[in-house]
Amino acid sequence: MQSNLEEVLEKRPRLELSSDTVLNERLHLIKIVSNRLFFTLALLLTVMIIGGYLVFLGGAIKNSATAGSVLLIGFIGGFVGLQRRMKSLAIDDLTLLAHSWVYIALSPMVGGILAMLLLVLFIGGLLEGGLFPQFDPDPVLQSSQGTTLGISTIFNIHGASYQDYAKLMFWCFLAGYSEHFVTNIISHFESSTGAASVESRSGDMDV
Repeated sequence: MQSNLEEVLEKRPRLELSSDTVLNERLHLIKIVSNRLFFTLALLLTVMIIGGYLVFLGGAIKNSATAGSVLLIGFIGGFVGLQRRMKSLAIDDLTLLAHSWVYIALSPMVGGILAMLLLVLFIGGLLEGGLFPQFDPDPVLQSSQGTTLGISTIFNIHGASYQDYAKLMFWCFLAGYSEHFVTNIISHFESSTGAASVESRSGDMDV
């Protein structure tokens, strides 16, 4: 009995030391990941500023400013979301983030893609309402005679008012910040399309 108690007392400091070591390692990994996020975000902003300036010099700023801004805001939302989730990540995920630049950039890249997808939903009128932005086609597109046809015309749009641009910035940031927001919208369209297909088949069978 006494020998068992002595073994427990001897092991207790070792357990506390092990816990402290894990905590210190976790804080060290969080610091490394935070530094990488800051460096990547600074590099991204630099590239976007230079790219925007070159586009402005090329005279195509009107057609690409909205899409570029949406992509950048989605990236920033992805960075902020990843930074917020770091304290709740498992140590294995932190280790992967600390040793992989690709894994660091993956979440912001997905955020930018989802923000662009959200913009397409807004332009296509698939998401409408007082909370969502509204867009109108550019006057040049309305008066053109086949010279601007094609998928490139999708971004020849402008917001109905300054409030629509503010709404667009908020929703695109949210798309990057919370990936589940856009994926839930996609799932809603998927379930709605599936239900409509089932109803259509039922109607054909009844006929």
